[in-house]
Amino acid sequence: MKWLALAAMLVPGSALAADYSCNFRTECYESEPCGESGFTVELRGGEDRMVTDFGTYPILALRDEPPLVTAFVHADSAVYLLTVNDAAARFTAHLNDGPQSITYLGRCERVG
Repeated sequence: MKWLALAAMLVPGSALAADYSCNFRTECYESEPCGESGFTVELRGGEDRMVTDFGTYPILALRDEPPLVTAFVHADSAVYLLTVNDAAARFTAHLNDGPQSITYLGRCERVG
């Protein structure tokens, strides 16, 4: 029975995942003051893809249990984490160059 539960956790999230459209109006870079942003992210759970303004990447881990959604993505130059709940969304980019981090604050809505 424990093996069955473990196997269920390893099934890709796309089988149950929805799609989300996210708009981030605030960008915070390192310790600088936050500023306005027009950054967007699409979470395509059915395709296991995250689409950003700077590329499309495979989702490595996805938890889609509304109201909580989290997605983890690894690209060549950065690691990305998206966390969503009913009230807000956070997208954090951890760049290998530096290293540096950028946090985006906004909202996501379920579109699929």
